[in-house]
Amino acid sequence: MMSFLSAPPVFYTDFNSLYLAANGKIYISSGSSVLDLHEMDYPDSAGIACTVNLHNIHTSCFFRGIPNHPNYYLGRLVGSACDTITSSLTPNPSPKERGITISPNPNNGNFKIMYLLPQNKSGKLEIFDINGRAVYSQNLPQWSTLQFISLPKLSNGVYVCSITSNNQRVNKKLVIYNE
Repeated sequence: MMSFLSAPPVFYTDFNSLYLAANGKIYISSGSSVLDLHEMDYPDSAGIACTVNLHNIHTSCFFRGIPNHPNYYLGRLVGSACDTITSSLTPNPSPKERGITISPNPNNGNFKIMYLLPQNKSGKLEIFDINGRAVYSQNLPQWSTLQFISLPKLSNGVYVCSITSNNQRVNKKLVIYNE
């Protein structure tokens, strides 16, 4: 195990608590009270390609551990004695309930897509032209709910944005308009 010394007062800064955040990065804390968090940018990459940034996030007070952030997308566990969520919603929303939000739409090829994948399932984002040819494809990790897409070379027209996950598909019209 590697350890580093923090700024005065001196505490060992090691790798102790890890947290996989919704943005796909891993945040790493120390076993002792420190001011800084480490950040891993690409945790699915091998070796040094994962890009670990030491002391990358500075805080204003000493802390130990990682803050607890609940996964609000888990939904309720139907039939569980610990089910405290009172809702008529089903645990896995239907494709129509998940939906896709594209903004801005129309756009110039730079846009944001927001979506909700089924619980603990990855997905695939595809964009098709009017003839049904795929012009863009990207795998979506199970923790993601937002993607920023830049396709400046697409010509003006109407496209279909499609997200597939767990053998279900949701489509949304996408309009590209370059002046």
